[in-house]
Amino acid sequence: MGKMLLCVPRMYTEDEFRRIETSLPGDFELKTSEFWDYVKDKFQMFVGKVQRVYRDEICQGEENALAYLSSVDRENYLIAKSLIESGAVFEATEDPMLVSESESWLEMIEHEPLNQIYLELYQETIRDRDKYISNRINESLGEDELGVLFIEPSRRINLNEHIKIIKVCRFDPSDYLRSWQVQIESKQRLTTGHDE
Repeated sequence: MGKMLLCVPRMYTEDEFRRIETSLPGDFELKTSEFWDYVKDKFQMFVGKVQRVYRDEICQGEENALAYLSSVDRENYLIAKSLIESGAVFEATEDPMLVSESESWLEMIEHEPLNQIYLELYQETIRDRDKYISNRINESLGEDELGVLFIEPSRRINLNEHIKIIKVCRFDPSDYLRSWQVQIESKQRLTTGHDE
């Protein structure tokens, strides 16, 4: 079998979505359920076969990882919990200092959205986080092991070419976000056009 990773570009939580856009689409809850139901269904065939679970924002493994995840993403938590209960190990996936640094830059951007320096520093920190995740998976996923990675859709990881990656998702959450942003922009253009 070799090394294999099931990669889930996870659905945004409500808080994450609102951080990017102030309003939620009317079908957000429905799409969230649809997304996670699909992942849950696909993972049925892997119950008891997954050795490692990874997720962005997870800086401590095992029980601490599950406790944190239950507080930020209930749907993702339920799937990760079932994998852990069937024998997988929840790995510490990220460096806490890098996560903290990127969150600080993001707060600065929210206060000064047009500050290009903050944006560049934030993006640099995200690249460092992506590199860290890649290294963690490359180092910890053993030969003939199956792992699962839940990761925010815009993140980019580069894994060893010996790791076979299978993307698992009903739809790409970043496409869903972009579609909503286009709808908002269209409405704003129509409103602005009528005001003139």
